[in-house]
Amino acid sequence: MRVLVAGRTGQLALALARRLPQDGHAVTALEAPELDLTDAASIARAVEQAAPEAIINAAAYTAVDRAEDEPELALAINATGAGLLAAAAAARGLPFLHVSTDYVFDGTKGAPYVETDPTAPASVYGRTKQAGEAAVMAANPRSAILRTAWVCSADGNNFLKTMLRLGAERPALSVVADQHGAPTFAADLADAIARMLPRRRRRRRATRPSASST
Repeated sequence: MRVLVAGRTGQLALALARRLPQDGHAVTALEAPELDLTDAASIARAVEQAAPEAIINAAAYTAVDRAEDEPELALAINATGAGLLAAAAAARGLPFLHVSTDYVFDGTKGAPYVETDPTAPASVYGRTKQAGEAAVMAANPRSAILRTAWVCSADGNNFLKTMLRLGAERPALSVVADQHGAPTFAADLADAIARMLPRRRRRRRATRPSASST
């Protein structure tokens, strides 16, 4: 399949660019300015030029703290742009996979969350990602949404790399202890998405209306 990945330099996008070709997929990974999720024309142009057979949205505004000061930009990328990308996939009958986050929950459950738990984001970032999920499903109800947490890899910046670096530099570490999470390796997430793609494609074909004879 020809797969368009929104995002190019993020941890998951890089992992997808390595993993998907192993199954024979041709990957086009784009980010701004080629694919700007704040610009509807840019989205339409990128999808038209890439001519994909599936779209994966691995792009997001992920600066959790900065989102409090830039809510409009976070919403434009995480919600409006995600919805437009999902709509572009729907218009072409393509499988669409959207990557979301555990921040759509408020963290007060005291146990691992499951898909059916009610969302209650406690931050601007979480609210924009929740809005993104809603926008995606409204535009393309057959989309698949993957909620993940604490993504880490050898690429980019992440909590695991930061702790390893600080542990090598300092005799003791002092960090907050009021947040719990399950690190998700980007390569594992990319592998799960790779295994989902053919199933999503088959599901699309099975639900596509057949032509009637006259």
